[in-house]
Amino acid sequence: MILPSVLSGRGCRACALALASLAVTAVIFSADARGATADSLETGFDSPSGTAKPLVWWHWINGNVTKEGIAADLEDMKRVGIGGAQILDVEIYLPKGPVRYGTDSWHEHVQFAIKKAAELGLEIDMANSSGWSGAGGPWVTPELSMKQVVWSETETSGGSVSVSLPQPTAKLNFYRDVAVIAVPSTTERLDNIDTKINWKAKPVPKFLATGAEPAAIPLDKVVNLTGKMDAAGKLKAQLPQGKWVILRFGYTVTGSDNHPATPEGHGLEVNKLDADAVAFQFDKSLGRIIKEAGPLAGKTFAGILFDSFEAGFQNWTAALPAEFQKQKKYDFVPWMPVLTGRILQSREASEGVLWDFRNVIDELFAENYFGTMHKLAAAHGMKIYSESQGGPLNPMSANRHVDVPMNEFWMPDIASRVSRMKMSSSAAGFYGRNIVGAEAFTAKPEDGKHLAIPSTLKSPGDYAFVTGINRFIFHHYTHQPVTAAAPGFALGRYGSHFGRLNTWWPYADAWISYLSRSQFLLQQGRTVADVAVLVDENTGYGLTAKNANLVPGYDFNVCYPAYLRDMSMKDGRLVHPQGHSFGLLVTPDAWVAELSTLRHLRDLIQAGARIVGNPPNAPAGLRDVENQAEFKSLVQEIWDGLDGKRETSKKLGAGFVYRGVKPPEVLEQEGIVPDLSWAPATVPFKFIHRSTADADIYFVFNYSKDPVSAHLEFRQKDRVPELWNSETGSHVDSPIYSATKNGTALPVQFEPYGSVFVVFRKPVSGKWIAAADPVELEEKNAKILTSAASVSITYSDGAQKTLSMPVLPAASTFAGPWQIAFLDGRGAPPKAVYQKLQSWSEDTNPGIKYYSGAATYTTTFQAPAAKPLQAAILDLGNVADIASVAVNGQPAGILWMPPFRVDVTPLLKPGVNTLQVSVANRWVNRLIGDEAIPVDFAYQKKGTNKFTDGRLLSLPDWLYDPRKLSSKKRQSFSTWQHYAADSPLLPSGLLGPVKLEWLNVVQPPQS
Repeated sequence: MILPSVLSGRGCRACALALASLAVTAVIFSADARGATADSLETGFDSPSGTAKPLVWWHWINGNVTKEGIAADLEDMKRVGIGGAQILDVEIYLPKGPVRYGTDSWHEHVQFAIKKAAELGLEIDMANSSGWSGAGGPWVTPELSMKQVVWSETETSGGSVSVSLPQPTAKLNFYRDVAVIAVPSTTERLDNIDTKINWKAKPVPKFLATGAEPAAIPLDKVVNLTGKMDAAGKLKAQLPQGKWVILRFGYTVTGSDNHPATPEGHGLEVNKLDADAVAFQFDKSLGRIIKEAGPLAGKTFAGILFDSFEAGFQNWTAALPAEFQKQKKYDFVPWMPVLTGRILQSREASEGVLWDFRNVIDELFAENYFGTMHKLAAAHGMKIYSESQGGPLNPMSANRHVDVPMNEFWMPDIASRVSRMKMSSSAAGFYGRNIVGAEAFTAKPEDGKHLAIPSTLKSPGDYAFVTGINRFIFHHYTHQPVTAAAPGFALGRYGSHFGRLNTWWPYADAWISYLSRSQFLLQQGRTVADVAVLVDENTGYGLTAKNANLVPGYDFNVCYPAYLRDMSMKDGRLVHPQGHSFGLLVTPDAWVAELSTLRHLRDLIQAGARIVGNPPNAPAGLRDVENQAEFKSLVQEIWDGLDGKRETSKKLGAGFVYRGVKPPEVLEQEGIVPDLSWAPATVPFKFIHRSTADADIYFVFNYSKDPVSAHLEFRQKDRVPELWNSETGSHVDSPIYSATKNGTALPVQFEPYGSVFVVFRKPVSGKWIAAADPVELEEKNAKILTSAASVSITYSDGAQKTLSMPVLPAASTFAGPWQIAFLDGRGAPPKAVYQKLQSWSEDTNPGIKYYSGAATYTTTFQAPAAKPLQAAILDLGNVADIASVAVNGQPAGILWMPPFRVDVTPLLKPGVNTLQVSVANRWVNRLIGDEAIPVDFAYQKKGTNKFTDGRLLSLPDWLYDPRKLSSKKRQSFSTWQHYAADSPLLPSGLLGPVKLEWLNVVQPPQS
């Protein structure tokens, strides 16, 4: 929302205020051929549905599941505007419940959930196995599990050789031979070989061709002895004279298992590189559920979820040599000694083989794992949701067969993740996926523990929108089997606590509506980005955080070489078949390149492309190394003469190459004006721009804890800026804007972490107000407001007028008394009276001091008979933590973030008025207060294990017995002990001061 100086907050709750002060959430919407028409855009924004609504991760905790809880959870999701749930069945260190994974009873509960969701019009998705790490289960034998290459080394001398070769290390008593190879004994090794072949995460260390070339083993000195070893490992062979090392290569299992799975669902992770094994996993994990869902499969039971990959590395499968031959057109087996770090033929050739090795595995992950899962899901009309990242996964290729690419973001700040989130949203765009999901608001233990409220969720959520995420999936909405046991179950010590047993959740629909409207807009069309940032295959999921701020005022997409090879030149810009258009390509600081990439890059530049950055350090794969002359020729043709210091640019054909110049400087030199610029430039604005055939949309976010005033200039000409308020659902023309040389300007005033949507659709006509002073803009109804005695108006044609304003009623402060009704019991008295406002935590009554829940404050006040065109703004001051306001029995709105202000003008009457403010706080204070009450169940003591300290050790005997629930001693029940009796309490309740302020509405004549 926009925070005007006079209102010092958001007038009318969602009032974005700006001198043209644009409010809290700024998005400019641009329509694209795939986007909504003008009418459907408004309809979809007014009533978001389908994919515009967020989903939740619905964790079922170790068999603690009931049909009553399932029905209550789903009915609540429907009430607050959630679109559906993704079921994850997990153990997470908590005691066992009665409904065990995979049993008939468990399947009965799953089908009950699907049928109930169908009744409610909700979506149900399912994680692809118990736990969340990958895909596996008790049905996965070592033969079907993830594999790794292993070897043993035996030194020998040339001549007639008869030696027993030790079997390489085996796990779970599983081992298969691959090859026996003899190489001359040498000491030279490649750097970082373990990381290069056992990459548990990327980026893989870059190969930089520096220093003297080390001694290498000629390829004709590599002797394949595979057929010379018998089943017992006895080798008999003839070798030339000299010292030799015999390498016995084989593969074993990695031993990785799915976690944190329930005992009944726990087992080895399936082989991700074997399509048949993956198909087996699909059937064992999901086959029965799909079959029993019947016609609801592909409708209500709509998708399969893959969380971020935590199954570790995998670098082998039985078919890998054949797949390698198929993809790279040469035999990998003679080159296998490079896996040990030995240098064959040359360092560049060996690094090229390793690059090929990793690239083949990337492709097998993409095709045999995700591709197989996608094909099987699609056969049932289902889609794949996947966080295709983590471990060895490369999101730029793994998302090829993913319907909804996902990422994740954690509380309380996501800045360090932005570059990686851009990788997922960029891959989605290049694959034509318009929805980009995210595991949303995940939290470490210190940031979880019932601390999250909508006001703290807004900043990370809005920043996620800027990265291209446009569908949140809350982490977590844990299934609550027993309504009377609140706050109940949670995902161990992790995550933000969403759900029907949360104290502030009765008011969550207002915040969720904000998200749904925003997501609807951000799902239209495609992202506009002027810059493509090239990353090579070695980068994996490792784009560094510094890239997030690479081009202020512009946006960028992360570009994989395969995407670049699909581009062509049109109208002076790089154009991708999916419609993306770029004015500049940025190459990496250090990278390797395939010849096909360099050839195409050269052709693009000659056709007019602009690039900036360094040349590749080395060829990528072996075939590129073998064509070293062409590689060097291409590098010289593109970058020759540029040292990045004295010589920084050159013309090549119709294009230009820059080196040692910052991308914003290149954009300026090339005449590509910023898509969004602002003054002062020091304000940390973040934005995203979506484009459709009919509109342009910018979402602008103030990434600052401070309010800021600025001028925004959009690269949009001759169209009216419209303010679309996701908080209230309003969409109106901006009453103040001006035309500039490069587009359209709006003076804005943002509250802390404020944001706003601005949509350009309609052509300008006639004249309009270009400036007004001194005023604020009340965004909800596009009112121009002022407290001044007069206002100067400037029109777009330069004409000016001065308007005299009527005298305003005096502002008033509500002193009290306040009648308070505590709505949720939990030890608090039914009623209390406060003569002046204070935090519940300061009350001497323990029932109020430790109260967690909702309470309604009631008072009366006098209102004057206001003149026409005067607005009354109610300011609640400080609220802990969320408030619902009613005046004279009529709702004024739910206020979920500061400033807690709302326009109440239409609800007032002259004379006595009644104000009711319902406030809900967090669970924290009640949990602290209850720690002083002894119970007959225990939590793990601190200092035992950091991952499990605080967990519930056993379920209380009253939990599933309604007859015993009355014996529950505490007001709360939590499966994790987050607080101690002496932990500090949080401020709670309506804190004020509560004021009623008046402003004049400025309605100048149009001529």
